[in-house]
Formats: sequence, C-alpha cells, structure tokens
Amino acid sequence: MPSEGSIVSVAERSGPFAGTTLLFKLYYVLVVGGGLWWAWRVFPTAELPPWHILLWWVAFALTAEMSPIPLAGSNAYITVSSALDYAAIVLFGPAVAAIVATVTTLVSWLTLAKLPLHKLLFNVSLFILTIMFSGSIFRWAGGHATPNVAQLILPLAACGATYFLIDTFGVSAIVALSQRGSVWRVWQRMYLWTTLTHLAGFVPLGAIIVVIFLHIGLPGVALFLVPLMLARYSFKLYMDMRNAHFDTVRALTSAIDASDPFTRGHSERVTAYSVAIARKLKLAERRVLLIEYASLLHDMGKIAVQHDILLKPDKLDDEEWRLMRMHPETGAKIVADLHFLRGAREVVLYHHERYDGLGYPDGLKGSEIPLEARIVKVADAFDAMLSDRPYRKGLSVDEAIAELEGGRGTEFDPVVVDAFLQLVRQGEVDTSHNPL
Repeated sequence: MPSEGSIVSVAERSGPFAGTTLLFKLYYVLVVGGGLWWAWRVFPTAELPPWHILLWWVAFALTAEMSPIPLAGSNAYITVSSALDYAAIVLFGPAVAAIVATVTTLVSWLTLAKLPLHKLLFNVSLFILTIMFSGSIFRWAGGHATPNVAQLILPLAACGATYFLIDTFGVSAIVALSQRGSVWRVWQRMYLWTTLTHLAGFVPLGAIIVVIFLHIGLPGVALFLVPLMLARYSFKLYMDMRNAHFDTVRALTSAIDASDPFTRGHSERVTAYSVAIARKLKLAERRVLLIEYASLLHDMGKIAVQHDILLKPDKLDDEEWRLMRMHPETGAKIVADLHFLRGAREVVLYHHERYDGLGYPDGLKGSEIPLEARIVKVADAFDAMLSDRPYRKGLSVDEAIAELEGGRGTEFDPVVVDAFLQLVRQGEVDTSHNPL
C-alpha cells in the first residue's frame, strides 16, 4: 500500500468508474497498465535474496504497514514502511523491493483494508512505479549497498525525493480527477506538511537500516523496528495534536453559535464560503487552513456580549452598539492566547473593517486590511444578509447578491466580491441556508 496514501480517498460510487471523467479513466489505465507491465517485465527475472531473508523482510514491512496513521481531512494515510522500502531498494534492488511491497499490499488488503479490486490494482501499480523509478534514480546517482553512510546518504536522498513525489502526486492526481479539482491543491492539502518528516526522517532511517543489516544482519533490523515504531508513535502524537486543535476550534464554534440561536450554523457557513473564495483566488493551502480556523472563530468575541443585546428585537442604541463593536477585539485577544491560532488573530480582529476605511476597530483601508480578513468580511456579510434576525427577516439570495454588488469597492474588496459572486452564480457554494 502506498506509504503516503491511497486511492481509498476516492469516494465510493455505484460502479468502479461511474461518474468519472475520461481523463480519470485514462490516468487510471496509464498507472495500472504501466505498473503491471513493469511487474511482468522485471519480477520474473529479479535476483531474489535467500528465502529466509525475503520472508523476514516481508514480515518487517507488514509490521510497519499494518500501523497506518490517518491523515486529517481525508481517507489517505501515512506509514513508516517507506524507510524499509528505501533499505530494500539499496540492499536487494528495486525489483525485489517492489515484490516485497506488492506482497505486503496484498496481505494488508486481505487482512485489513477490503478495498474494491480496481482500487487495489491502482495502489499496487502506483507502488511498483514509485519503487522502480526511485530505484533507478538511486542507481543513476551512483548509489550502491555500502555501510558508509556518507556515500549512501546523497543517492538515497535523491531516491527518497523521487519516491515521495511520485507516490504523493500519484495519489493526489487520482483524488483530484475524481473530484474535478486541482492536483496541486489536493497535494498541498494532503501532503505538503509531511514533506520534511518524510525526507528528513524516513530517508535517514532507511540509511540506518542498510548499515545495520550490512553489519549485524536480520536480528539488527528486527531490533531496529522498535525505534522505527517509536517514530511512528511520535508522528501519530503529532497527528492527534492537529486533530485536537481542530476539535478545539469546533467546540469553540459551537459555543459561539449557542450564544445566538438566530445565527445557528452561521460560523460553519461563513467558513464554507471563505474557504471556497480563498481557493477561487488560488491562495496557498496553508492560507486556506488559516482562513478555515479564523472564519470558524470570527465571532468568538460575541461570547462576551450580553444576550439581551444579541437578541434585542429593535435597533441597538449607541451604548449597545459600542459594546457590540468590541467583539472583534475581544475575540482577537482570546485567539491570541491559543498558540496554534495566533495566525488567525488579525483575521478575527479585522473582519469588520471596510474597504473604504470606514469600518472598525482601526479604520483600515484597502490592502491595509489582511486579504484573509477581507475574504471573511464578504462571507460573513452574505450569510448575515440571508439570516433571520430578531428585528428583520433574512434577504433572498438575489437581494443579498445585489447588496454585495452595491458595496463593491466601498464596504467590500471588489476582487473578493467578484470571486464569491462567480462561485454563487456557478452553483459552487451552497446558498440554501439550511440549518446545520
């Protein structure tokens, strides 16, 4: 199974290729055909190591492969088995490494992941292509089996970079084609943040396994599985921490929405709009993630606003309006105290600034306002227009669109408005305003 992910992230359908595009089918055939052709060509002539070594290596690979770590936001996963793949490429050659990977994937499929056959074929084929290409790069870079780490590390680094790119972009491409999205965006979202861990972690581990095998043999590799699984445990802790962060944000969002029953689901809808706008404007996925956090928490400061003000059926008086206008600063202070959310502070603080400089709290104008805050401003305003309030009925979608167009260049950033209205008119965002 590809150590960085798999086709399991493609949504289930009624048939193997129902609803897929021609490009998806062509890509699938190219990967499966290429992988199976290479297996037919090289597997029968591969120079296998002694059977006891081969069987033990399969057992080592299965130990690592059967402890997958799910990646947040997708059905893809990561394992530490790539370190063993690198060692196998160096010690036994890419053909044997690919055979081990194929056997490991099939055993995992039979015992753990009951994927449909067409997905299994894709995973096996992509893995074969990944290992064969990265093994060729290792040899091209002058690599050979040696206990000298200094001679091993550069060719193995080239091998690891090739392995990582083919594997992760191979998975990202099938996911993007299934969703009619961008390969680059899918890759950023799923794998960009794992790059350093892979290249600075798994490649050196692969080199260490080679040296241990050449000096001590199989018993040394078996013992090294303990630190290898500890590395897996450390990475899982990191993933759990990321998930806990997002769960914390979700819990805070629920508290915000509970404070104002008239805007139930508001933060979730603003987040969906904001993320769609950010991707429409082709912002990097790290900025999209920041917008996702910030938009969920943009109204955090309303927790400190009295309920009789939030739920007042009439217009607010001057003092009540002054208290309401304090919520961005209050929210920003709360977010700033959470280390993993500090990047969202300015978005929360400035999401009520106006493009013409007449907003609050600081009266920023145009590009002085962070782009992320300008995006949340439009998304927040649109959803607020559609929402019923104690003192008025929500607008229709057409009326809200007219309001955005009327405020284009004064209250709202015109570029952000244009991007959002294009999404609305093309049906790429849900404006049904159903309660969540």
